[in-house]
Amino acid sequence: MWKIFGILLLSLFINNFAEAQSVVPAVIIGRDTVPHVLLGEVDVVARIKNPRKYARQQQRNQRMIYNVRKVFPYAKIAAAKINEIENQLAQVNSELKRKQIIKKEYKELMQTFKQPLMKLTVTQGKILVRLIYRETNNTSFNHIREYKGTVNAYFWQSLALLFGNNLKADYEPEGRDREIEQIVRTIEKENLGMK
Repeated sequence: MWKIFGILLLSLFINNFAEAQSVVPAVIIGRDTVPHVLLGEVDVVARIKNPRKYARQQQRNQRMIYNVRKVFPYAKIAAAKINEIENQLAQVNSELKRKQIIKKEYKELMQTFKQPLMKLTVTQGKILVRLIYRETNNTSFNHIREYKGTVNAYFWQSLALLFGNNLKADYEPEGRDREIEQIVRTIEKENLGMK
């Protein structure tokens, strides 16, 4: 009796297993038969290991974008002004005329940019110094030394060091300033698109 019951039970499972199998469409490539199945679309979403850390990183990135966008126009203006001053000084032979041009340009720059630049944060100042190097291929320290003299340059350098900045800072687009470079390129692409 148990043998008959076991055979019936087994035949039920085998019958269900045989019905569960289905034929899959296939494609014949050469001598191989390859199954051809269309899969549904799947969205892959990475699990955030530490949401607070991710949120802090997003805030930091947004702050960096804000800071670069704020100081990049000043760096562009500084580069244009330095080129303009260089062109004026190239046409002058006497030291007296040279000093007059520098004094006049310095006075104009102070009237125009003293208030906005005083409102910059320390981080924005650091970014500005690096962007000036990017635009002019020379440090802010060297520009001050060239136009205002060595004593003035060292005075401003020591003042900058007190606030955690360095006027001798260079720009490394492939190194520590990679993030700034990406933001600047994005800004430049946006400006080209607007023209």
